Amino acid sequence: MYSLKGYLTRNLLITLTFTMVLLLYFLYQGIQILTQDFVASRLQHDADSLISALEQHPDTTWSLTSDRLPNVYHRVNSGHYFAIQIGTQTLRSRSLFDHEISIPALKAGQQQQASQFVGKEHWLIFSQAIIKNDQLVILWITEDISALEQTQVHFLAFASAAVLLTIIILLLAQNQLLKRGFKPLEQMPEAIRQMRTQGQEINPANMPSEIVPLIEEIDRLVNQLGQRVQRSRNALGNLAHEMKRPLQGLQSYLESLPPEQRAQGSKVLSNLHHIIERELKRTKIVGLSMPGRFTVLDDDLAPLIQVMLRIYPQQIIQSHYDNGLVMPFDRDDLLELLGNLLDNACKHANKNIEIQIKQQSIPKAGYLIEVSDDGEGVSDAALSMIINRGVRLDESIQGHGLGLSICKDIVDSYQGELNFSHAKQGGLTVSVFLPIHT
Repeated sequence: MYSLKGYLTRNLLITLTFTMVLLLYFLYQGIQILTQDFVASRLQHDADSLISALEQHPDTTWSLTSDRLPNVYHRVNSGHYFAIQIGTQTLRSRSLFDHEISIPALKAGQQQQASQFVGKEHWLIFSQAIIKNDQLVILWITEDISALEQTQVHFLAFASAAVLLTIIILLLAQNQLLKRGFKPLEQMPEAIRQMRTQGQEINPANMPSEIVPLIEEIDRLVNQLGQRVQRSRNALGNLAHEMKRPLQGLQSYLESLPPEQRAQGSKVLSNLHHIIERELKRTKIVGLSMPGRFTVLDDDLAPLIQVMLRIYPQQIIQSHYDNGLVMPFDRDDLLELLGNLLDNACKHANKNIEIQIKQQSIPKAGYLIEVSDDGEGVSDAALSMIINRGVRLDESIQGHGLGLSICKDIVDSYQGELNFSHAKQGGLTVSVFLPIHT
């Protein structure tokens, strides 16, 4: 499943990582340049000191005034070395000891900087050629910068740790900002739940402006669907009303026919009347269409029972369910299912009908609906035929068929179960189980 929060976090992490790695690279390169410039400047300063310490003797030999040399050049392998070549004479620092070096051949005024690894040491070499006392003097001076480079590595490790900590802090900060930013969206599931359970419209005033078009589109589609369903049902109801008059005319015409022809026509007319009455009752049962809304029994069952009592005023209907019970199924489907079950029970009951609805978790999670009556019921043979052979309801139970067949279609659409048994009151008990799919 696509997560906007995960997408933003992932892209921030990639961006920060790339930026910080690039920053560390340039930082490392800058430190190296600064270090080499600093060492080169110090070598230049030492070269100037060596030049000033050079003395030429009457015998044309050269020497260095030792007291003008830093002590670091007197310690063996100190990391600071120099060599001076004047003609065939070479002056070396004591620190060089037995190191083999190569002094570049330079012309007067030339300078050269180089880098060389000698054992575990990393030398930064500065060479310079000057004229002193009309003789070419080539100075070769170097410093071991491996200790400085080790310090650079430590600094880079510290900087990397700081960068990693910064990335973590930024990600945590962004996570908090995203939580605050998405907090208004957390109201959406509750608003949609209220829309499904209570029919309340989603209020866009409390939502971010970016999702207001989505909310408006949801409301528009729900209202449009409700209007279409309502128009369809109104059309069916109007059609049923309009068909009554032509059917009455056909009934009058059939009465004038011979008895053998009248029987067959009366059967067809009876079926048509049955279908018309069913559609009219269906319109009364469901009432205003609210597609997508859950079934709130406190709000929806009582009006349905009142409709049944107006159609069958001689009957008594008792309902049993937990207060506040909400069935997570489409309200229109459930009202049509309950309406047909109650209509069938009222039609065949002597006086008492009982409807019981409860939620269960064992053996399956779902909702159990039981409607029973105290009528004559069905025979054992018919009941066995329904249970064992799966025969179509409208072909198995005389007088119970069409309404229960509609119930079967609704139950099948929810992958539920429809069962029949003898009621304790003597009539028929219809049990419906609607599972909850997680």
